[in-house]
Amino acid sequence: MTAKPVSWTTDPVERLARKNAFDASLTVGTAKFNRDTGRENLRPPFSQFIDPATGLIRADMLRPRNCPICGAAPGPGLFVKDGFRHVRCLECDLIYVSLILREDLMIQHWREEMAWTMVLKSQPQAELDRLKYDYGLDLASERLASRRLLDVGAGTGDFARRATERGWEATALELNVESTNALARQGYKVIVKPLEMADLADGTFDLVSLWEVLEHVAEPKTTLAETRRVLADDGLALILVPNSASLVTRLLHEKSNTFGGHSHLNHFNPKSLTLLLESLRFEIVELETVITELGSVNNHLHFQDPYLGEAPAFFPDLTPEVIHRNLWGSRLLALVRPGAKPGPRRGARPEANAAADLPESAEPEAAEGQDAEPRLARPRPGGRRKKS
Repeated sequence: MTAKPVSWTTDPVERLARKNAFDASLTVGTAKFNRDTGRENLRPPFSQFIDPATGLIRADMLRPRNCPICGAAPGPGLFVKDGFRHVRCLECDLIYVSLILREDLMIQHWREEMAWTMVLKSQPQAELDRLKYDYGLDLASERLASRRLLDVGAGTGDFARRATERGWEATALELNVESTNALARQGYKVIVKPLEMADLADGTFDLVSLWEVLEHVAEPKTTLAETRRVLADDGLALILVPNSASLVTRLLHEKSNTFGGHSHLNHFNPKSLTLLLESLRFEIVELETVITELGSVNNHLHFQDPYLGEAPAFFPDLTPEVIHRNLWGSRLLALVRPGAKPGPRRGARPEANAAADLPESAEPEAAEGQDAEPRLARPRPGGRRKKS
């Protein structure tokens, strides 16, 4: 097994250099990367089902939902994109799609989807992903003694493959037919079910990875609760999600490619992600941003196409270091561990008390509550370590 790195996680200069190495804006160039990976050819897959009278996807294809973090009724509408209404929760600041595809349509889409799979398979994407995956594995490896991995939303299997090369025992969970068949042919243990239906034993894994998964699921709280259950007591979860508080998203608003209501249902920022994690009693070990998308920022400020322009820097002082120090990067990366479970209440049965560990969502007709301001955990690079 490769020797575990020690110094880079606490060296801000080397840590930034490692992040910059898998940032396409800085290494390949925004326009070239989007063309070479096939992103410029992606099209909204459900636009033919938009009702001209409402501007939304046909009502018979949709289901309503409240905020998936706190259960509050949908807040003010922000915009409609590709037939999906995006709203902001006034309680926890989550931006989310309030009318999402029916579950059967969503599962069918993920089983049959190929356009994004081809992007992931492209050589430029795979090369940068390998560096990104090494970054995540290094963060987790120096804190873990065992190497049992569950990769949720494994996609093309590149992360599970890289982890296996580095000595991990990897299990892949994925719904896409093309991807699961390929993983099975390569000899990986594959679970073709949503995590909450996989019937895994408690404490089975040392690391659960969710690379850009939580934005896709209708009930991220359920997914994370199941993640917590299957983790060993000293295990870790590695989470990557788009950052709605990123500079590029703040500038582009609905023009940002991160907004696609058929698949990106939840848009977290540091506040809402922290609130979600802490509501499930996860302890945040690391919370940072990666991937600047400075190319798109510069293009927009120069009135060029954000994703296909080739503009120079608009603000020379707007550097990757500034972007990440302010948590303005386009992705949030969190490394978390299960926190201590509360002891049984006096006079309560342990099994009854365990059911109370997770907060319940409000009913759909719930009245507005007070705006809660959660504590934002921002550990220094290197994070908190276990006491010896």
